[in-house]
Amino acid sequence: MNFESMEVTTVVRRESPRIVRISVRGDLDAANADLLRGAFEAAVDDGHARVEADLGGVTFCSLSGLAVLLAVRQRLGERFAVLDAPAGVRRLLGILNMSEVLTGPG
Repeated sequence: MNFESMEVTTVVRRESPRIVRISVRGDLDAANADLLRGAFEAAVDDGHARVEADLGGVTFCSLSGLAVLLAVRQRLGERFAVLDAPAGVRRLLGILNMSEVLTGPG
């Protein structure tokens, strides 16, 4: 079995308003959801005005990955956005009534 790893990159826009974009590449699943959760928690704790999750590089997203996105949405409300999510992730976010967080192509 070949498992794809996940890579998380964080880019912070320092000018006002402060925005952090967390880009994810690879598989987002139970094995690495805590890594993404930690990146989001650090961004929130740093007091950013907006947190963006760029999922353009995601090849697979399990329920564990969706749970992380849902928790961030519940904590940040409109200050959270999902960018460039693959079709499967967009569909699942729609089922969870989270379509409003989706922006960008897709």
